[in-house]
Amino acid sequence: MGLLRLAQETPEVSPAITVMEAVTIMTTRGVGALAVTNGRKIVGVFTERDLMSRVVAKRRDPETTTIRDVMTSPVRTVLDSLSVAEAATLMRQNGFRHLAIVDPNGDLLGMVALRHLLYDMMDELERKVDGLHSYIMADGPGG
Repeated sequence: MGLLRLAQETPEVSPAITVMEAVTIMTTRGVGALAVTNGRKIVGVFTERDLMSRVVAKRRDPETTTIRDVMTSPVRTVLDSLSVAEAATLMRQNGFRHLAIVDPNGDLLGMVALRHLLYDMMDELERKVDGLHSYIMADGPGG
């Protein structure tokens, strides 16, 4: 199973929409990031962090500022075959919290948030601990 199984719904938007339109989509859908696409290709990501640092902190007008002007670009993309641990390491080392998953043609398949990778890693560790606990506590033959 690849990374795509951990991807949450990520709305796709045009680079031409305004920040206010993007924020409306984000709040309505309950997401912290948008994929900015041109056709099936991802050209940027707009996140809550972008909103704070590139719009609010710089006192830009969200009604007239386009996503194109404040999105994070270029976007680091990976194939679905990348492991969860490798993806988490990549994100931690590069300081971003959303990772675009593309097919071999570069078409966007989805996006995964760092927190979902970490949740998956914690679940796996819990399964290992439970397995070790069961092994240690099991009675031996004739026991």
